[in-house]
Amino acid sequence: MPISRWMALLSIFSFIIVFAVSSTAGARESASQEGEIKLSTNLKKDGALAQELGVPMILMFSAEECPYCMVMESDYLEPLLKNRDYDSKVLIRKLHLDGFDDLVNFSGETVSASDISQEYEVWVTPTLLFLDDKGQEIQRRMVGLGVRDFVSAYIDESINLASNSLGKVKKILSKNIKINSSSNKAE
Repeated sequence: MPISRWMALLSIFSFIIVFAVSSTAGARESASQEGEIKLSTNLKKDGALAQELGVPMILMFSAEECPYCMVMESDYLEPLLKNRDYDSKVLIRKLHLDGFDDLVNFSGETVSASDISQEYEVWVTPTLLFLDDKGQEIQRRMVGLGVRDFVSAYIDESINLASNSLGKVKKILSKNIKINSSSNKAE
């Protein structure tokens, strides 16, 4: 086989290797971006999305230079985002207490992160709130990092209890709608 043919095959092989390596690197990068917790700028829209999905929302209050917040995100919440089973269980957002940008609260008003932390009486970071689509707490909050051996279990249990709370509300609402519609027919 002539040398020029070997060079051509080597060039093609090299191109395939470079392409394969770069595409897997891109896939890893996009996967890690999917695992990042989204900073909330509009809680009303986030609530509407949670309602549409039929899931509770975890709202994490954090601070930019808080080492415990970084651990909460990287070790506990980001793995939930990467696990596709949780897509149908919970919506996760975060709010920086030391952020200066205004955001929209659950009522649709433009407020500061500080206003929201005062509204929920959040003074320690990290704090996880388990909320319904209207911003009401439906499960006991998690303040601080706690005992690291139990954090994942506590978050899982809280998600399940919050989901159950949402399910009970949906059942009550559907019963009220049936009662109201049947009482209207009887009149």
